[in-house]
Amino acid sequence: MNDFYIEEKVTLKKLSEIIKINEIEFVRKTFLKGISLKKNEILNFETAKTLCKDLFNINILKKNSFEFETKLFNNNFYISIIGNVNSGKTTLLDFIFKTNISSKEFGKITQFVTVFELLFYNKKIFFFDLPGHKLFNKIIKTYVNISTIIFLIVSIDNDINKEYENIINIIEKNDINLIICINKIDKKTIEKIYLKNLKTFKISSKNGYGVKNLICQSLESFKFFKDFNNLYDGIIVNSYIKNGIFYTTLFLFKNTLKKNDFIYFSNEKIQLKNLYVHNTEKDKIISPCIFKTKSIIFPPDFFFGKNKNTLNKNSNNIYKENYFHFNNYYVKSSNHTIALSILDYYQSLKSNDKIKMSVSLGDFNETDLNYCINFKCKIILISLNLNYSILKKINENNLFYKKFNLISDLIDYFVSLYKLDKIELITSKIIVKNTFPCGKNKKIAGCCVYEGCLNLNNTIKIFKELKLVFQGKINSIRIKEKIVDKVEAGNECGILIKNFNDIEIGMKIISINYVNK
Repeated sequence: MNDFYIEEKVTLKKLSEIIKINEIEFVRKTFLKGISLKKNEILNFETAKTLCKDLFNINILKKNSFEFETKLFNNNFYISIIGNVNSGKTTLLDFIFKTNISSKEFGKITQFVTVFELLFYNKKIFFFDLPGHKLFNKIIKTYVNISTIIFLIVSIDNDINKEYENIINIIEKNDINLIICINKIDKKTIEKIYLKNLKTFKISSKNGYGVKNLICQSLESFKFFKDFNNLYDGIIVNSYIKNGIFYTTLFLFKNTLKKNDFIYFSNEKIQLKNLYVHNTEKDKIISPCIFKTKSIIFPPDFFFGKNKNTLNKNSNNIYKENYFHFNNYYVKSSNHTIALSILDYYQSLKSNDKIKMSVSLGDFNETDLNYCINFKCKIILISLNLNYSILKKINENNLFYKKFNLISDLIDYFVSLYKLDKIELITSKIIVKNTFPCGKNKKIAGCCVYEGCLNLNNTIKIFKELKLVFQGKINSIRIKEKIVDKVEAGNECGILIKNFNDIEIGMKIISINYVNK
């Protein structure tokens, strides 16, 4: 018998959708029981639970039915949530903590680290919600290395068997306790999944199916074996600007901190003039603890320590001096995760002689402006807004200025402008002339190739009214029921696209190859 989760109150129509019963059938069966209901009728939890049990033998649970213990135990668990973009990582934590972060993320993409804390069956657990985009690989690897358990979220929309080899590689390269979470099972029924020697759970981050069982069994399965606390005292989690004030969230692994204490990074020390826990100012905090500071600008670095010598001994000195060289581009962001990832990208370029870049945190102020004027820097802002007076001075001094909301857009800008690493080569241009159903929830795009040659192995970009709506791969190409590998200009064909079913007549498609410079 399946379990379904609902809120305290739900409409009959919504309840029918959740339990996958036709609403007309639901109304008919209740009528035969002598109960008259309308599809927009609001049902409380107990009524919905009784009706579903009596009429359809379906078990209904409250969506907020987690019962967390409040007694603190000695052992702490650190769980990193990893997975591809749109796999449902943030939605899972939204369900557990009753938040709504996923709906507020720009472009529905996680671009910063968030840490959550809870007490669950006498265990204190810290969850790290990590970005999914490959541009954040260094961020992800850092948190994986300090975590007790890793939840790898895999969407049911993906080919699970093809993911298996990648998962094995992750385990072999990292000494980690990995649990595979097959997510979005509320969307469709799947056969039993068996991944050899891997712990696998089927869950739905949307309605909460299997989530409590996942957490309980995870904590019972593994012992707390990571001993990273002897290396560092803490890590910067994220940063942001709110109402004109710059906030930074930090995570203290060990030791205690007092107001006005200094903490040490790779190349500088910062004084903690204020400490906030749950928005309450504190004079002292004890580890493990998530805390915030305000109006303090930290360097784009990962770890910090109370003792300067200890930190320097264990620091990897990831960022060399020349990466802070102010020449050409002056990049500023309020997001600590984005700043680190840009530095990592800049460092990883095979040839960066065309770009000199400085990356810093905080709001763009008069000091930043004066520096850019003196050194003729090009200004790049990520998720920041300029006030009118500074924008006016930028225009008066003829300074280059550009703003981005997504780090991927900034990287694409640099790649396209400077042809970094690889060149994107357009191999064909296509227009969608018709669409045809193909199996459950799939569509074939009836297309005409009007320029170049389309190849099955090409990456494709799909545009709707000049806006990019999808980039991915082709599943298959057919010409008059015959499967082919390529289509020359002037021919029509049917294209089945991987992981994209919202194809529409009139959309334009280009196929591309990436070639080395």
